[in-house]
Amino acid sequence: MAHVRRSDLRRAKPVKVAKATFINMKFLKLTNFGNPVLQKKGKNITLKTIRSTAFHNLVKQMFYTMRKVEGVGLAAPQIGESIMLAVIEVKPSKTRPDAKPLSPTVIINPKITGRSKVLIDDWEGCLSLNGVRGLVPRSESIQVEYVDENSVQQSKTFSGLHARVFQHEIDHLNGNVYVERMNNFRTLMVVDEFNKRVIGKRGLRSR
Repeated sequence: MAHVRRSDLRRAKPVKVAKATFINMKFLKLTNFGNPVLQKKGKNITLKTIRSTAFHNLVKQMFYTMRKVEGVGLAAPQIGESIMLAVIEVKPSKTRPDAKPLSPTVIINPKITGRSKVLIDDWEGCLSLNGVRGLVPRSESIQVEYVDENSVQQSKTFSGLHARVFQHEIDHLNGNVYVERMNNFRTLMVVDEFNKRVIGKRGLRSR
């Protein structure tokens, strides 16, 4: 993680990145499964970079791109940038109508510092592996440290879907994709089959 001095944090001016109005935003090209950048561990981001205009513009464009494809998270390697940056936002959806919302969150240089021993299997998809779903075991809760877009060190605990999204995106930053976490590849299926065999039973439809 970036070395953040307390004096630096006091001088840092808050920047409202996540709730910015998106005007003339650029849709970023997504990196597809198989691209070597998805297999690399991202580089830590310096405090100087976090405070730069270019960095904040990148964060805005990542949120814009994620929302356009109705994702809940987007990691920098998924747009071809091998750096420790991801954006997350969770809202109730057709497939998860009861999902607890998570406001727009920027995670920089994240590190999972603790996790529950309890593993929960649930379905995941990926913007870099479009049109496919798989059953993935994840820790039910995690403790994570990261730096936010205002250069402030955060330490938080997440559970349920929020913990799953964080684990999925942090995996990307460490060069891993969700299929590497699967125990049973027989659960891997295209969206049409997923709609029939899983979502259809719930009376819902997958995006």
